[in-house]
Amino acid sequence: MPQKKIDVNKKFLSTFLTVSQAANHLNVADSTIKNWIKTKELNVNRDGRIDSKEFEKFCKRVAGSKKLTGRANKSLKDFHDHEGVKREIESFLDSKAVDINEAGYIYENMLSNSYRNREGIYYTPEDIVKRFFKNLPDDCSNMTFCDPCCGSGNFIMAALLHGFKPENIFGFDIDPLAVKITKQRLYTKLETDFNNVAVLDFLEENNIKNKSVYDVIFTNPPWGKKLDNSQKIEMAKYGDNKLSKDSTALFFLKSLQLLKPGGVIGFLVQDAFFNVNSFYEIRQKALSLKILELIDFGKPFKGLLTRARGLIIKNSSVKSDYLINCEIDKKNYLRTRSSFEKNPKSILNISKTEQEALLIEHLFSIKHITLKGRVRFGMGIVTGNNREKCRKRFKKGLLPVFRGKDIFKTSLNRSTCFIEDNFSVLQQVAPLELYMAKEKLIYRFISSDLVFYYDDEQKIFLNSANMIVPDEDFPISVKALCQLLNSEIINWLFKSLFETHKVLRTDLESLPVHVEYFEIHSEFSDDTYLEYLKIKKTGEGLFEIDKG
Repeated sequence: MPQKKIDVNKKFLSTFLTVSQAANHLNVADSTIKNWIKTKELNVNRDGRIDSKEFEKFCKRVAGSKKLTGRANKSLKDFHDHEGVKREIESFLDSKAVDINEAGYIYENMLSNSYRNREGIYYTPEDIVKRFFKNLPDDCSNMTFCDPCCGSGNFIMAALLHGFKPENIFGFDIDPLAVKITKQRLYTKLETDFNNVAVLDFLEENNIKNKSVYDVIFTNPPWGKKLDNSQKIEMAKYGDNKLSKDSTALFFLKSLQLLKPGGVIGFLVQDAFFNVNSFYEIRQKALSLKILELIDFGKPFKGLLTRARGLIIKNSSVKSDYLINCEIDKKNYLRTRSSFEKNPKSILNISKTEQEALLIEHLFSIKHITLKGRVRFGMGIVTGNNREKCRKRFKKGLLPVFRGKDIFKTSLNRSTCFIEDNFSVLQQVAPLELYMAKEKLIYRFISSDLVFYYDDEQKIFLNSANMIVPDEDFPISVKALCQLLNSEIINWLFKSLFETHKVLRTDLESLPVHVEYFEIHSEFSDDTYLEYLKIKKTGEGLFEIDKG
């Protein structure tokens, strides 16, 4: 299917564009535009502005024969005509050509992947919706219910079935078509107009018509919805939140503000909410309240690799430890609140049992240091366009580069990729002294395992790998650090805590580095390291505290 050309609005493109204006027009981040400028895909004048005519030509190239690999090109391939979708859905609704309860599903499937991703639109399957209501009393007739991101109304309809009175149910969404579907579903059910569901932005406090607090708030907020910087700065003030400006976190904090004391809040969130550093303060807030359940729902959304997880919380402060029900792969077990609080960054690693949580606590109880403030990190090279910048054969003037898949714990694959030795034409390059360090560690970035390689030959690599250069006064050798990070037990710890396929700097900085092991042992082995830690191996990838 041919790509649709970008309609360059002549009025919008007056004479010159700022980077932000160009980014907004192409629906990409400012940094993407800056990278295209750096790699000379786009030209700017002395003031850093983009000539409108040059921008128009660039847009045509993006949508035409030149297929850039950036986010804008992906968005253009997945072109979304929302007005066309709106007209088609409205004709369905007006003609009653579809079952109204299927309209939300049909609408969602008509949205392009890029539009759904940008707006964070993934409507909640009914089986997941029902699971949330297990934590409510049988009689909810005198309780108020709100879904601040109601979409096509699955939580709203479930609230009706659970016994909430229609006049006590409220729903908000910024999508007029989704709200229309919800209201029509309610009309079909109740045979009366329903005014408590409205097109409003829940995050904008002054827009909420009903100022009373709610007994129950269940929702699936937009995941990672892209807000502009001014919105992020303003909204991040909720709950003294300094780290996370993600839309999920903002909806969570705003909902807590409107929840009655003793009320129940239930959120369906992306798995990053449970383990990524930017959600740390939000997890701390959740752990200060009575968490009823933490649930893993697997990957329920077509085309989305992210796992969906639920957290259900009672709005009451707690002072003592208590047990939280955790559910994953339809298996239930109990974890103490303190076992999550003691994790680095209060990670909610619900796939681990209480016994495994005790082993994690044990590893951190042994005297250790961390990498934070003791090493320098560096990214692999971002070429900006591997197809153009990388060569498959070596010739004079080219340098061999390695990729993440070339890295193993004791060796590197032979390089099959070569780039020019002129780094100024590349999109992003770490300080050269890091690549040229006498000793460094190179590690896979996209990986669920820790795979570190000791390098003393100044190897160059692409951004599927990163590097660590320890400070000169680091207490153990670079080789010894490599052995610790590659060890079986530290790999187990990394996977048990972070449950990720990316090896992030903040995660590495959280790991314990037991440097005193090398005061006892001059040579490293996994067996003597486990003995030092008072841990025994009970099977492949299985460990427990050695109490003998």
